[in-house]
Amino acid sequence: MSELQPLHRVWSSGPFDLKGLPAAAERLIPALTKVLRPVDDGAIPAGVVALKGEMGAGKTTLVKALCEAWNVEEDAVSPTFGLVQCYKGEGRSIYHLDLYRLEDEEEAWDLGLTEYFDGDGLNFVEWPEHAPGVLPADAVLLEVCVCGPQYDGMRELSLSIPHLRGM
Repeated sequence: MSELQPLHRVWSSGPFDLKGLPAAAERLIPALTKVLRPVDDGAIPAGVVALKGEMGAGKTTLVKALCEAWNVEEDAVSPTFGLVQCYKGEGRSIYHLDLYRLEDEEEAWDLGLTEYFDGDGLNFVEWPEHAPGVLPADAVLLEVCVCGPQYDGMRELSLSIPHLRGM
């Protein structure tokens, strides 16, 4: 997924406050299931989700809420210092990557991050703009937009797919 690739918005949460994040995550799951690799009913989908939002927007909190909705027992935490966190879901691993500290895209290639994307897991990639060339062409974009003051303002989620995929 490159920065220049046209995107097509397929879902939006509408505004919600931070207390409403778990409910927004529940509403997001069917949309993610529809745009990612096919799965059995109720199973965690596979693929790559580029997760964009400003610092403090709630990207990690969203991944935590999604993991809880998928009954993942581990507590999702920020992968900023470890780069990658792995959570075991029912029948699928969820990888949570944070590219914020990467120096450049070459570092992402050197670290072998594409191996996660080539597997059968679900990958949430925070700060994808730090290495857009490593993301697969079929990655979807999930944006967390802050509407108002960062720590108590409303949020809105929007899910977009590469235009070439249609829908």
